[in-house]
Order: sequence, then structure tokens, then C-alpha cells
Amino acid sequence: MGEKISKYLPFVVLAIITIALAIFSVVGDAGDTFLYSNPFMILGWCSVVVSASFLIFKKRKKMGIPAILIHLSFGIILVGALFSHFSESGIVHLREGETKDYAIKENRDVMKLPFSITLQKFEIEYYHLSDAPKDFVSYVETHGRASHGRVSQEGRASHDHASQEVSSSSSHRISMNKVLDVDGYRLFQTSYDEDCNGSILTVAYDPVGTGITYFGYLLLTVSMILFLFEKRCYFRQILRDPLWKTFTVLLLLGVPTLIDAAPRTFPKGKENSNVAEMFGRVRILYNGRVTLMETYALDFTRKLTGKNSYGEYDATQVLAGWIFAPEDWRKEKMIKSKYGMLDFDSAIEMLKKGMVGKVMTKDFDQLDEKIGLILDLQSGNPLKIFPRKIDSLIVWETPSTVFKGGMQEFVARVNESTDANYVKYNKFHNKYDGLWGIWYGINVDQSYILNQGGESTRTQKLKAYAEHVYNRYCNTAPLAYASLTLGLLSFFCLLRRKLTKFRVGFSIASAIIFIGISAIIGIRVFISGRFPMSNGYETMLFISWIAFATTIFAGIKIPLVMPAGFFIGGFALLVSKLGMMNPEITPLMPVLASPWMSIHVTLMMLSYTFFAFMAFNSAATLVMARNRAEHQDTISRLVLLNRFLLYPSTFMLAIGMFIGAVWANESWGSYWSWDPKETWALITMIIYAMAFHRESISWMKRDLPFQTYLLVSFGAIIMTYFGVNYLLGGMHSYAG
Repeated sequence: MGEKISKYLPFVVLAIITIALAIFSVVGDAGDTFLYSNPFMILGWCSVVVSASFLIFKKRKKMGIPAILIHLSFGIILVGALFSHFSESGIVHLREGETKDYAIKENRDVMKLPFSITLQKFEIEYYHLSDAPKDFVSYVETHGRASHGRVSQEGRASHDHASQEVSSSSSHRISMNKVLDVDGYRLFQTSYDEDCNGSILTVAYDPVGTGITYFGYLLLTVSMILFLFEKRCYFRQILRDPLWKTFTVLLLLGVPTLIDAAPRTFPKGKENSNVAEMFGRVRILYNGRVTLMETYALDFTRKLTGKNSYGEYDATQVLAGWIFAPEDWRKEKMIKSKYGMLDFDSAIEMLKKGMVGKVMTKDFDQLDEKIGLILDLQSGNPLKIFPRKIDSLIVWETPSTVFKGGMQEFVARVNESTDANYVKYNKFHNKYDGLWGIWYGINVDQSYILNQGGESTRTQKLKAYAEHVYNRYCNTAPLAYASLTLGLLSFFCLLRRKLTKFRVGFSIASAIIFIGISAIIGIRVFISGRFPMSNGYETMLFISWIAFATTIFAGIKIPLVMPAGFFIGGFALLVSKLGMMNPEITPLMPVLASPWMSIHVTLMMLSYTFFAFMAFNSAATLVMARNRAEHQDTISRLVLLNRFLLYPSTFMLAIGMFIGAVWANESWGSYWSWDPKETWALITMIIYAMAFHRESISWMKRDLPFQTYLLVSFGAIIMTYFGVNYLLGGMHSYAG
């Protein structure tokens, strides 16, 4: 009896903790960590450590050293967390020239510092040729008899930071991802005053807990890598299974590189095409970066109509019509709503009904947003198309600030230089050489100013061409539909046991789709100057890229992965296209400009993709189990593949999660905040880690229960990504 209790106790307690964490993430308030750190939870974690240690000691001879080290590392991480639970942190708010030697804790208590700090200057650094913040920087001076300060430059693998000895005072630079260490205290850039003359710093004092936790992270990473090469571990037994003789696993990762719908044609006449195209080439400061008017026009048209165009008019023509002939375009039924397509006046009437409660709040808000877009455009506020060089900065102005008469004068000047009937009545259907000249002149002026700002004409042209190609051709919808169609066909072949016969054709198709996705990613990288994984659209695109990379390289020898690859990649592309995500290209937020972030997101997305493969394999197994005698060989291979994928997938999830914790600690001073995303990532890791313990949880040895468990477990992945993003929110949310 006692032996059975010791065998199952750690798993029972861990299951209770997991359920509690899931409940807390839903019922708890954001930022409230009491539920997660209450005495019962601490007791629960301690009981897991003690009971698991006893069980590991009993089975130590059967376990390899890496497996023991993996469990030990989790114990060390929990010990570090216990020390961090009693750490101190507070906020220091400084105005320029102000000195303080204390911080204010969350409970309003004073946290005395062994040194004083003076804010010399605060400034915002901007992306080149843009008004988007690149970094927030506080220049400070520390004072103290024993003040030894150093700036930890995030991005280094180790924390053996170069120290700068100081006697009585020392100057330092604190910014996002660059932390100041002084006498065991760490100072992080947190916020700033609206007038940019003050800075808000977070001070954290955790001299023991962080070090212990980081050691646990490092030990976990090393031991997980060693585990994959341990001869006695079950993972190596899987690789020695005779079934592998019929196929070989090749899981390779690659680097980004297009495909898509046919280009839209400009209506009726070469002259119209030239005019609209030149208008689209005008540069505009939009979403914090210099882009094409064409890009803004696409976003404007999508938000109004739900499509990239309106009737025979492309997005550029729609935008120009609303700028220069609003009285005509307000009659067009082009505003998408719950009640069908509305014209501007009908939408206004609908808003009035909403004010008296006849329209649902959500519908009212959506209409209000679309009407606001039109009114904002007519005021000229979004049209930052006139760059001006002031000292070393490029400032982009709107017609409202350039012309004394504001937007009305700008519109009048454009209309006066051309045939007025062209704009007012025929929109873009007649010759318009005068307007072409206006846009061409603005474009030349913009190029001259951008040249002064340090961007060569060649670079400008390349980026403009790349963005034009992206806007015109990089549509993921055809790729999504093709992927899902191929998924259905390959799954049908799998059930008919003919998948191997057609694997070459499916491999070629997956390679074509992979090239298309790679091209889209590659162009986004070139345009934005960063690896695109900062929002929901980009991460879904990356998941589809991983899915097809796996399908190509693993599918060569394991055709069974092809249906899963097509479905996973196709659904990821479809989700990115259906408007759940925002595909706009924007500069990277300062806190995201970190190598830790890139590694963290990459590992998490890789693990999510492979978990999706496992879920699909599990579903296929359960379907084929209805006629098990006929499909026994295929079922055995799918189970073996899932047992194989379980290890690298869970290891990548764990390592990625804890690298994310390092990134958080190096960015804002807290490696674990019980944010819903963090909580559900931990829940997911625990759930999948349970499947490793087939000796203790004996039913995991049986094929169908194991596959069923993996299929149900994928619900945690769905909750971690979509549920948290769109239901619970939090710091990691991609929604909105």
C-alpha cells in the first residue's frame, strides 16, 4: 500500500496543482499572484519535490543520469522560486535632475536603497526615418560609498557582465533589455512621463533566488540535450524499434523565402493605371514606419469593405476617392456591417440607432470605428506624406500642418490642377496627367529628404518594390485552400493505403507551398528589417512554415506525416487570413528587440507545431482503430512516431518557456509573473510531461489510451495560444 502511494503521489498532487492553476488563470485578476503563491500551493509544490525525490531515489538504477538531472533541475528551479518569493521590488520615479535613495513597493511601503540615483536625462530613440520608438533610455548617476555598478547587456548567454568599479559616483545608461546592476540591486527601464522629462524605473533585489533559478534553467537545458543521447532512456529504445527500418525521420529546419493570386488590374485605360500607381508609390509614415500609400490604402479598404478592393476599383483608387471626392463616395454601399453593405449616410443612421440601444454594442463599436476611419482620413491626420529634416530627425507632416487652409486647401489645390469632373464624377476613369505630376513631384521630394536622412535611392527603390510585390501578390488564401485540399486528398489516400504511391506528388506540392510561404516571410523580413514573429499573423505564418518544412523533409521517408502537415499548415494559413490576426508590418516594440525573444518564440512555435502533428496522428489513429485489423501496421507507426515526437516537442516547450523567463527578467525584472500565458505554458508542459512516465502511469504503454491522451492534451495548446490571446489577455496576448 505504501509503495503504491509513493508511486502515484507526485502525479496526483501535480494533477491537482495543474487543475488549480487552470482555475486560477480564469477566476484570478491580472497581476494578482496571491492565488498562485498561497501557502497551500507552496505546500503542494514542496510535496511534489519531496515525493518525487523519494520515487527517483528508489528507481535511480533504472534511470539514466540525464533523467535524474532533469528532475533535479526542476527541484532547483522551485527552490529558486521559493527564495524569489521573499525578494523585494519597487518603483523609482525620477524627474530630470532629481535624486532618490528609495523605491516604493506595490503595497506603498518604502524600500530603502544602499545608494542614491539621479536622473540626468531621459530620451526616446526612434527607428530610422520614423517616429516609432526604438528604445527608451535613462541616463542616470549612482552615488554611494560601496556603489559598484554594471550594465548587463541582455543578449549575452552568460551573466558574467563586465563591471565598472566606481568610488563615489558613476554614470550609467539604462534602457529596454539593458539593466543596471548596483550592489545586488537591478534597475530596469519601465516607463516614462508624458513630457519625457521623467523616468520610471523598477528596482529588484533578489540576490539568491534568480541565481539559483538560472542555474536550474541551465541544468535543465543541458540535461535534456544529454537525455536524447542516453543509451538507456526510452527515447533511444524508440529509435531502435524495428518499425524504423521501414522509414527514417528527418526533421530539418530552414530559413525564410511567394506565390499567390493574380495581380489586380487597374480599370479602363493605361492613363488611369499610371495615375493610381503613382499615387500608390507616394511614401507615408504609417504604423510607425515609412511605407507606401498603397499599403495604407489596402488597410483602409480592408477595414471598410472586408476585401482588398471595391468592385472594379483597387484600394488605391478607393482611398483617393474618399480623399478628393468624399461627397460622391459616401453614396457607395461599401461599409461592411452585420446588416449588409451600407453607404456612409446609412451607417451614420445605424450609429444613431445604436445610441438608443437598438444595435448590439459590438456592432455599434465596429461601425463607429469604420466611420471614424473615414472622418479621420478627411481631416488629413493619417496623411503624413510631407517629410521635413530637423537636425538629425526626419519629421513627417500632414496637409493640415503644411497648408494654411489645412486639408481643404490641399484637396482644392489637387483638384484645381486637373479636370475637376474627373475627381468629382468619374473618379479614376479619365486622363489625369496633372494629378500624375503632383504625385510624382511629392515622390521626388520625399526621396530627396530620405536621402538626406541617410537612406540611398537604391535602398528606397528596393524597399518600395518589395512592398509593392508584397501588397500585390503575397496573399496566403490560395496557399491555405490548396493546403487543406491536399490534406483531404492525402488523408483519403492514407485511409485507402495508397499514400506511399502518391508521396512524390504530395512532396512536390508541399515544396511549392513551402517556397510560397518562405517568400512571404522573406519579403516581410526585408521590408521590416526584423524576423517576423511579433504578432499573431506572423507566428501563424511561421507555424505553417515549420509544418511544411517538416512535411517535406520527414515526408520523404515517412509519408504518414503528410496529411498532418497539410492540415496544420493549411489551418494556420487560414487562421492568419480570416481576420483573426492583423497582418500589418510594424516596427518592433523596444521590449521585443531581444535575441532572447527570438529564441523563445522560435522554440515555442516549433513545439506547438509538433504537438499539432501529434494531435492529428492521434485523431487518425482513433479513426483507423474502428477497423484495427486492416490498419494495424499504420496505427503502430503513428503511435511510434508520436512517442518519438513527444520528447523533442516537450523539451523545446520547456526550454523555450524558461528562455522566455530569462527574457522577461532581463527586460522588466521578473522572470515569472503568473501571466495567463506563462501559467498555461506551464500547465501544457506538465500535461505532456506526464506522458513520459509510462512506468508509473502504466496505461500510457497502451497505444489507444496514449493516443487519446495526446489528442485531449492538445486542448491545452489551443488554450495557451488562442484562449489566452482572445479570452484571458495578459502581457503576451496577440489579440487586439
